[in-house]
Amino acid sequence: MQSVEIKSPFGFANNFKPSQIVVHAMGEFVGGMFAPDFLRSVELSAHALVTPSGVVVRTRADQYGAYHARGHNLTSLGVEILVAGVHDYTSFARAIKTDWVTPQQWDATLALVRGWRSKHGIDTVVRHSDIDPGRKVDPGEGFMWERFLKEIAN
Repeated sequence: MQSVEIKSPFGFANNFKPSQIVVHAMGEFVGGMFAPDFLRSVELSAHALVTPSGVVVRTRADQYGAYHARGHNLTSLGVEILVAGVHDYTSFARAIKTDWVTPQQWDATLALVRGWRSKHGIDTVVRHSDIDPGRKVDPGEGFMWERFLKEIAN
């Protein structure tokens, strides 16, 4: 798993012990900006983003909170899986209804989440749509959630 670091100033230092992992999706490019830059522009963050080529972009250290899931920022690690291409919300919502995850992304996300589960003793892994069903739809119908849960357990 290839990894790079781009630090995000948006989050908080609280040395928390995460008890869950939240799986998100967002466009690789939003408003003409690469996803980490877009998140920074709207003062949001995640602990990691996974590009379509399988590169893991770390933006927050595990022990620090990130602004990624309303009501769960104090208890969770967040990973954004990036949907290839340039997206606005309409094209993003359409894309995540399809089989959009690349094999490299799948493998890198599995490795990241397995590592987090092992390192932090985390049993709970949820989709963004599970914890905020009225507002969020990611990672979408095209993300093979049941398969993902089975594979992270191995």
